[in-house]
Amino acid sequence: MRIHAIEIEGFRGIISGKVRFNDFTVLIGPNNSGKTTIIEALALLFGRDRLVRTLTEHDFYGSCPSVTDRIKIVATIAGFAPNDPARHPDWFRANRAVPKWLNPANDTLSPEKLNDDDLLVCQIAFCARFDHASLEVESIRYFLDDVAQDDPFGDDVSITQIPLALIKELGFFLVPASRTWDRMISFGSELFRRAVTYVGGKPAETVIEERDRLRNPTAPLEVDEKMKPLIDEVNRDIVSLFGRQTELKLRLTSTDSDGVLEAVIPHFSEGDQIPLPSRRHGSGLISLQTLILLMRFGSLRTANGENFLMCIEEPELHIPPPQQRRLLHLMQKHASQTIITTHSPTVAAVPDPHQLVLLANDAGHLTASPLLVTPLDTDATSPQRGLFLSDRDATITAIMNPAVIIPEGKTDASWLRLLARVADLSTTNENLVSFTHEVGVIPTKDSRIADVFDDLRGVHPMLTCLVDGDAQGKAYARTLAAKLEPPARVMVWPDGWTIEDVIGWVLAADHSILQDPELAPYGLPTDIGKFSAFLAQDNFKTDEVLHGLIADAISAKPQCCARVAHMLNVIASLAMGRDVSAEWATSTVSKSGKTTIWTFNNVVSGI
Repeated sequence: MRIHAIEIEGFRGIISGKVRFNDFTVLIGPNNSGKTTIIEALALLFGRDRLVRTLTEHDFYGSCPSVTDRIKIVATIAGFAPNDPARHPDWFRANRAVPKWLNPANDTLSPEKLNDDDLLVCQIAFCARFDHASLEVESIRYFLDDVAQDDPFGDDVSITQIPLALIKELGFFLVPASRTWDRMISFGSELFRRAVTYVGGKPAETVIEERDRLRNPTAPLEVDEKMKPLIDEVNRDIVSLFGRQTELKLRLTSTDSDGVLEAVIPHFSEGDQIPLPSRRHGSGLISLQTLILLMRFGSLRTANGENFLMCIEEPELHIPPPQQRRLLHLMQKHASQTIITTHSPTVAAVPDPHQLVLLANDAGHLTASPLLVTPLDTDATSPQRGLFLSDRDATITAIMNPAVIIPEGKTDASWLRLLARVADLSTTNENLVSFTHEVGVIPTKDSRIADVFDDLRGVHPMLTCLVDGDAQGKAYARTLAAKLEPPARVMVWPDGWTIEDVIGWVLAADHSILQDPELAPYGLPTDIGKFSAFLAQDNFKTDEVLHGLIADAISAKPQCCARVAHMLNVIASLAMGRDVSAEWATSTVSKSGKTTIWTFNNVVSGI
C-alpha cells in the first residue's frame, strides 16, 4: 500500500491544496511553501500517538478559528494487491472503508470500477475543530465515505473511526527536521524498541531487570560514610514532623520503567577508548546511526511483505552530500514508499525528474507541480536533457526561488549568477539586493528560450523571460508573446544591447577596472567603450575563467557594484511582478493581452 495523494484544507499556512505522490517523491520549494505542513499533515493521518503533537489555534489557517472552522486532511490510499476489495476484509467491509476506484489516467475517483486499469483505493480523513468552551482542539481520524460528507463533529453524523491496527499496518515512519538524535537510538526510543522486538529481542525484560537492580543497589548512596550523617538528620526531622518512620533513599532514577528508559543515554567509542555520550560526538555520526537503524527495520518489514512508508525532512541537515545520495538510494531500496522534503540540490539530483515536486503557496492556495508529469523519454529534446539531467542542480536551485528568469542563453545565465555573487559580496544594509533571495536563473540552452519556457510553464508560477535588445532577441519576445499560453512577463535589454553591453555598462562606472593586474594577460582594450565588443568575441564570449576574473574585479569597485545592485533590483522587481520607474523600463502589452513586455531604457538612471 502507498499514499496516492493528500488534500489539505485550513491547516497552518494552507487554505487548500493537493499533493500527489510517487513511490519515491522529493518535495522542493522556497521557505513557507508548505513542505513541513505536508509532512505534519501526513503525521496527523498516519502517525501513532507519540508522533502526533497537540494542536492549537495556530494550526488553523489564520490562527483565529471560529466555531465552524475545520482542519481537514484527506489521504487516498492505493496499492491494494490484489485489486479486489473482497480480498482485503480488514479494510473493506461493514463499518470499515468504502471501496473507491481511481482512474490513473485522469486521477479521478468513482464509486464503481469503470475501466480495467482502475485501482482500488480508500480514503482516510483527519478533522479538527477548536472548542471555544474548553479552549482545546478536538480531533478525529476516520474513513471518508464521500468528499461531501457532513462535518464529523455534527450531532447526528455517523462516522467510522480507523482501528489502530490498520494505522500500524500502513507502517508510517517520520524523521522530522528537528531531530533529537541522541535520544532516538536508545531503549527510550520507540524505533529502537520496535526494531529489537521485531527480530525477537526482549528489551522489556532487560529494562525490568535494570529497574529492579536500581531499586535495590548493592551500595546505595545513603549509606556512604560521608552522606550518612546528613541522611540520618533528615530522617530524624521526618519522624519529628510526621510522627512515623519514613526513610530517605537516594536512587539514580525514579525506579519505574519510564525512569529507566529516560535515563538511558547512548554512548559510542572507537577501539578501547572510554565510550562518550552521543551528544559529545558529531551530529553526523548520530544521524547516520539512527537512519541506518531505521533502514534496517524497514528492510525487515519489506522482507516480510509488510508496508514501510518513510518520511524524512531535510536529510541534508546532518549528513554530508556523498552520504545523502547513499541514504536516498537505501530508502528507494528498502521502503514501500519514500517522501522527502529538501532544500538541497544534491538531494534533489538523486530522484528522476517526475519524482520531484515543486510546491508553491499563493496566499494559502497550495500547488504541487512535478518537474515532469511522466518519466523523461529516451527521445527527449536537448533543452529537456539539459534542464532535467545535465543541469539539474542549477535548475533546482533556480526554481526553489519565488521568481524564475529564463534568459536567452547559457552565457546570459552564467553572467547573471556572477553578478548576483558580486551583489552578495558587496551588499550592505543601505544597499540591499533583493535579486539574490527572490530570483533564480535557469541555464537556458542557447536559442531555445521558447522550448525551455514550455518545459517549465507548468512547474513554476512566476516565470519571466529575458532576451537581448537586438533583432533576434526581439523576435524571441514576439514568439513568446504569441504562444497560446505565453509568459506573463518578458524583459528586453535596451535597444541593440546583449549581455556583453550590460557588462560594459557596469565596468564604465569605474574606468580604472581595466588596469586590474589579474585581467592584464587578456589584452583588454584601453577604451572602456570598446569593452563590450571585445567581450563579445568568440574566444572571450564563453571564457568562464575570464568572466570570473571580471566579476572579482567588479566586486572591488564600489561604483561598479552600485550599478550591479541597481540593475539586479530592477530585474527582481519586474520578475516578482512589481512596478518600476518609467525611467528604468517601459512596458507594452502583447496583442493577446496576456504578456507584458518590459524594455529597459536608461538602466543607469537612479544611481
